[in-house]
Amino acid sequence: MSGDAAPVDHGVDAGADAADAVAFDATAPDDGSTDQGRPDRGPDVVPPFVRVEITLDGAPAEGVRVTQGGTERWALTDAAGVIERFDLDLNVVGEVVLVASHPQARQRSEWIYPSFRGPARIPLERYGPDDPAYRFQDPGEPERRPTTAQCGHCHLRINDAWFASPHRTAASNPVVHDLYSGTASGLDQAACEARGGAWAEGRLPGGGRGPRCYLGDGALATVNADCAPGAPCDAPADTAGCADCHAPGINGALGGRDLLDAAGLAYDYGVFCDVCHRVDRVVPQAPPGVAGRLVLTRPSDPGPVSLGAGGKRPLTFGPSHDSPNPRMGSVQRDHYRDGTLCQGCHEYSHGALVPGTALDAARWPAGTFPVQSTFSEWEASVYGGNTACNACHMPPDPLAANGSDLQAFPLAEVGIQGGWFRPPGSVRRHAWYGPRQPESRMLELAAALELAVAREGEALVATVAVRNAGAGHALPTGEPMRHLLLAVDATCDGAPLAATGGDALPDYAGHAARQDGDGDWTRWPGAAVGDLIRVIRRPGGWRDDPATGPFADFTPAQKGLPVEQVAGEVAVTAVDGDRVTLAAALPEGDVAYRVRPGGEAAGLAGAPGHGFARVTVGPEGRRMVPHFRAVDLASDNRLPPHTRVTTEHRFAAPDGCATPQVRARLLYRPYPRWLAQERGWAMPDRVIAEVIR
Repeated sequence: MSGDAAPVDHGVDAGADAADAVAFDATAPDDGSTDQGRPDRGPDVVPPFVRVEITLDGAPAEGVRVTQGGTERWALTDAAGVIERFDLDLNVVGEVVLVASHPQARQRSEWIYPSFRGPARIPLERYGPDDPAYRFQDPGEPERRPTTAQCGHCHLRINDAWFASPHRTAASNPVVHDLYSGTASGLDQAACEARGGAWAEGRLPGGGRGPRCYLGDGALATVNADCAPGAPCDAPADTAGCADCHAPGINGALGGRDLLDAAGLAYDYGVFCDVCHRVDRVVPQAPPGVAGRLVLTRPSDPGPVSLGAGGKRPLTFGPSHDSPNPRMGSVQRDHYRDGTLCQGCHEYSHGALVPGTALDAARWPAGTFPVQSTFSEWEASVYGGNTACNACHMPPDPLAANGSDLQAFPLAEVGIQGGWFRPPGSVRRHAWYGPRQPESRMLELAAALELAVAREGEALVATVAVRNAGAGHALPTGEPMRHLLLAVDATCDGAPLAATGGDALPDYAGHAARQDGDGDWTRWPGAAVGDLIRVIRRPGGWRDDPATGPFADFTPAQKGLPVEQVAGEVAVTAVDGDRVTLAAALPEGDVAYRVRPGGEAAGLAGAPGHGFARVTVGPEGRRMVPHFRAVDLASDNRLPPHTRVTTEHRFAAPDGCATPQVRARLLYRPYPRWLAQERGWAMPDRVIAEVIR
């Protein structure tokens, strides 16, 4: 039965005889008789049905959902706030309890005990407005949750999963702070100064002051004219909105806070229980984060200190209509079930943030371009409205009896205190699995590779298809610097075969230097013996890869993916100043890359393969810049759900090669190679799919 149907619950036969509907008078006094002619009913037996009366702030309340805890039985009150007959499931494990749930009030309950004769009267009260003076509560963690002052004291498995998730580190992630402050956390003073950075004292993530390496672009210096790149920005007028999602648990005013103000719980725990479960509603048209798209209501009604909400009556928003424990103060919200909550932060657009720049109005008529569009990608897919985000990113936890871990507390009372046993799998892991948790294999399950190999004379031709086989959004999604690289190579008896043609990996696959066709390809400052010079051809024309968002409606030329083909590569055998000697003559082509093979996140630009990315462009024309520096998107060919892209790659395979072998690998990188090298971040290639033929 749906919530807008007749106010009679599951299990009630609408065609039952009217006389039977009044066969048991739940309001009659117990006089030790046979209970209205039912000899099997005595004073110690719970009645089979009751009359329910609900008020809201003292007045009869229509449309209030009344649920029998731990069951699928529920009904709605009529205009008088009444359910004339609520048939009870007397086989439920634990207490027989009716729970009243209204969107503007904390859930309250009535225990239907054996001598209960009703009616069940449940008075509800509207909760108060948001209280900025409220202080966010401690979530606890696996090794520190001794009392009910920590959420994890009862919610053991939820606390375990959350603690290992990226949400917990959202405010303390050093990469986030580097991009915010324009720093390089991976460098010591010597390495910092060697790369042109400034070792200076400034505010530190988590609180306090100390020396940091200021190097490269940062959000604060970009959006604050009085903050210079390469120097601390300790009192920014504009905080770029970063903390609204990355550190939403800063006490006091919500929204617009400095990420460097995050300290204590706000820094240590990032996105934690007492933030997410304060979300009263989601406003899609507002800016992302708290005080924007995520509207929080923090407890303001006075309550006993013993309930653990800092002297306020607890107020918690969650997915269930039958959680009446007063320690929770629960109010049901669908946005915890249908994925709507996720768009609070995982959907973000902005205009040009670099002073003195503007977006191309013809290309971006709304004045903004998409930065993160995970939620709208999901909405536009076959999964939108059908399979919620939590179906994949919060998979079922089959070992949890309910959200408060009844299986771990054998002495807990099943009912109001400990909750009810839930159907297996209905409790979800609060893990938010994604690319930063390799053990989840989320990326591996999302991508599929297909490889076919054919011989054409002395050429080996490999055809590779990359498919988004499992993600409900584009692949990859989220932070726009994330990208996938298809890398294809061939060998014969273990010896590499030379690539002679076919699709080439783009510039963001990594290179040490680049020159166009009018450059001097014999001069490469910084070159070393063993470097490779890779050449690609641009024969004209544009690829028309599947696309998402606005790029789905762009022409091939607007999509910005020129056809690029492998011409060949030659090794550097000697270096004299900036002039190099090569092992052979370079092939003709239109672009040359100098790459240093091997090592972490090897330079792959110009090698056989293909790339999948949302490519940002900075004001100086640099590609794959952090989004706050972007003034355009050059291309976006990330794979929409259930789409595939096919590429072709050619290798020399002379007659003497009897058993050639081709390998196709799909690599995931969280940010571009140049940025990782600049800031000293570790970035090993992650192989998420591999096929060998």
